[in-house]
Amino acid sequence: MEKSEVEADDGALIAAFVRGDERAFEQLYGRYKRQLYGFLNNLIVDNPAEVDEVFEETWLRVLEKLPRYRDEGRFSAWLFRIGRNIFIDRIRKNRNAAAAMELDAEEAPQVAGPMSMEPDQELELGEVGDVIAQAVERLPVEQREVFLLRQQDLAFKEIAEIQGCSINTVLGRMQYAMKSLRRLILEIDRGGIVT
Repeated sequence: MEKSEVEADDGALIAAFVRGDERAFEQLYGRYKRQLYGFLNNLIVDNPAEVDEVFEETWLRVLEKLPRYRDEGRFSAWLFRIGRNIFIDRIRKNRNAAAAMELDAEEAPQVAGPMSMEPDQELELGEVGDVIAQAVERLPVEQREVFLLRQQDLAFKEIAEIQGCSINTVLGRMQYAMKSLRRLILEIDRGGIVT
């Protein structure tokens, strides 16, 4: 199915949902749940419980806002933008809470140990996939996000809308991400798996 057909189908499903057809929403959910979960799972690499919470909160927000959705772009870009914004809001709240705790205790809170992936989260590409996944985890959030959104076949223009920045900024982040990935892969792959 071509993207234009998917977009038309998305628009028809959204219109049907707004008219009261709950099955239309179930179809949208079924169509995008794996993509959204995969994006969030790779964005929030060190906290599977938070991935689940952000995933659920994203779909609740979509339900709430869907009647006001204007079909100006792809539904998937809108969906990822909502998930990303929820995640960023949670980071800000956590920082504010940590700052308040720091003021109360006059001591910085302990940060969790190094990021690690659960076995079921690892790429199914064997050892090479493990090296790549570790490298992606180490990218700065904005770069990791651009890289992951490109993996979901979103255009740079859509990623710019999601991140709230210019296309040039997104292109720069992608360029830095690729350079960083090359360096990180070689750094992680001291055993010589990747040649």
